[in-house]
Amino acid sequence: MKRIILLVMAICMAAATGVSAKGGSTLKERLQTSNQDTIVVKMANGAKMILHLENIQQLQAFQNYSLDSLMRELTKYVERVDQMESSNKESKEMTVTFNKQEAQAGQTEQVTITVQEQDSIKGQGTNKETHEVRINKSIVIKVDVEEDNGNTKVNVDMPSKQERDSTREAKEAESYKATRFGFDMDLGFNTFTDIDNTPDLKAWGSRYVSLNWRLTSQIGGRKSPVYLLSGLEFAFNNYMFEDDVLVQDIDGVTVFSIDPEVNYEKSKLTHSSVNLPLMLMLQSKRDNGKDGFTIAAGPFIGYRLGSHSKLKFNGDKEKDRDSFNLSDIQYGAEGVIGYGSLKLFGKYNMNDLFKDNRGPETSVVSFGLRLFL
Repeated sequence: MKRIILLVMAICMAAATGVSAKGGSTLKERLQTSNQDTIVVKMANGAKMILHLENIQQLQAFQNYSLDSLMRELTKYVERVDQMESSNKESKEMTVTFNKQEAQAGQTEQVTITVQEQDSIKGQGTNKETHEVRINKSIVIKVDVEEDNGNTKVNVDMPSKQERDSTREAKEAESYKATRFGFDMDLGFNTFTDIDNTPDLKAWGSRYVSLNWRLTSQIGGRKSPVYLLSGLEFAFNNYMFEDDVLVQDIDGVTVFSIDPEVNYEKSKLTHSSVNLPLMLMLQSKRDNGKDGFTIAAGPFIGYRLGSHSKLKFNGDKEKDRDSFNLSDIQYGAEGVIGYGSLKLFGKYNMNDLFKDNRGPETSVVSFGLRLFL
């Protein structure tokens, strides 16, 4: 009997975690019968599985659920209940929790089942048990089991889709914060805007890497698509040259020269900076609450932290730490566009890479992927 009751609860758990549908033709409209249709599946051993359906989509969605995994979870529950009953036979209440660690890691939903047994009513031979299923502490399903002189009555009280949606919205509103902190990383490439007066760059070697601490503020309330992005970016710009280029500071002017006597395996210029962006972002939400389409743009300003050139030839490496007349202050515009977790970024430095009259008159464009940590 207990296993039959638990099977009913397990099916309720499956329904609460996803067997729902939106819109479409209902069975009532198809069959013109009652508000809810019931399907009884009879097993070869005489067992029965009962499905209560509100519309045809729920029946179609049921094929996405594995009864094997459902029964494995059910077996775990039965074993735990048997262990608890054996260890504490006088207890009238037992609680079993599934997927606690996985739920904390965001991999699945936490399910807690509480069983309360009431004392028999003298002279009536009636026993009552209440099974309470909690999913992520927000969805509650109650199963009341009453045994009276060999007859068993099971009553399932499951919240409707509207009640579940209302509970989720209330939970989201309770935990809502207009300003949130986060981290992301930009991985991309650099290129010069003046390709005629600067050396050619190796695409894969001219990498742009930025570690970003974000401050995201939502403007206009919890359902608003408008955000203001700020924070700090620690950026690393690499410019790896195609030819045997030597970066030199000659009389206060940075020049790129070709060394005909040495075949460099690697020649590059690198500088790091800390940047302060300020972007206005529009971001939609999908039906499941995850990020939808995103577009953002705004200015940034930064300060150069350090710079050096690096040469590699004949197995040896030579690094020269110098300013190479690079601009200490940089400013420009950056933007982001994407959908879901896939986002692309682009940055354009409006001022020159080098100080006035102390190097080639070129600025830098960076572009690539934005990854969320």
